[in-house]
Amino acid sequence: NTDEWEYWQPEYRYGAFYIFPPDDVLDLIGALRKKYDPKSDNICPAHISLSEPLQQPLTGELLAEIQKSVERFDPFEMIYGPIITFPPHPGVCFEVRPADRFFDLRGKLNTCSVFCGSDLSRKSIAPHITIAEFGLTFDESEELKTKLNKTVKGGSFFCASIEYAVP
Repeated sequence: NTDEWEYWQPEYRYGAFYIFPPDDVLDLIGALRKKYDPKSDNICPAHISLSEPLQQPLTGELLAEIQKSVERFDPFEMIYGPIITFPPHPGVCFEVRPADRFFDLRGKLNTCSVFCGSDLSRKSIAPHITIAEFGLTFDESEELKTKLNKTVKGGSFFCASIEYAVP
């Protein structure tokens, strides 16, 4: 029933592409999300948003085009941390690097026909993994960032695949 959707949900009705960390990283970040932003945690597991939301259903033909566009992408190490704020929005997240490899992969996706006509408003958003965003003020975000950086360490994982999901 779409009558009960939140303001952001209609845009994601056809899903988007994400990088999901491996289970051990998901568990670590998931515990933080459950504690500091259960709303975000209930929407979608910890992830790195890779694409714009799709503006149409993902068909077999579109999926084949996307697979072809990224088939030559070589797996690469993604480093997450430290925890940062993400102006102009309140919240805290893990910084993710290397941004250049991420943007190369995002650029390959953005050339696919499923994104033709999209305004690509997220094309320059730096890679990050959100810990908390809903219900925080900017001051609370700064306080939480400082607190978490004293105890929570970053890490790394290999990005070897992208996944389609509907949050």
